Amino acid sequence: MATAVKVRKQFILESEKIKSVREILKAKTDTEAVNKAMDIVIANTRIKETLMSIKGKGSIKDIYGRSSR
Repeated sequence: MATAVKVRKQFILESEKIKSVREILKAKTDTEAVNKAMDIVIANTRIKETLMSIKGKGSIKDIYGRSSR
């Protein structure tokens, strides 16, 4: 398993946003909060791209025999 290369960066961020993200993600540090937030954005983007690539393909079959509303 490859290790991630880490780099030191400086950002000017709103303290209230960082505080909110830390609370939401239960992160112990600002760095952990930013890393978790970036992971979520990356995952959501991959999910969206996957869903868009299968959009309109296939169909959904109602195995329970319910009628359309």
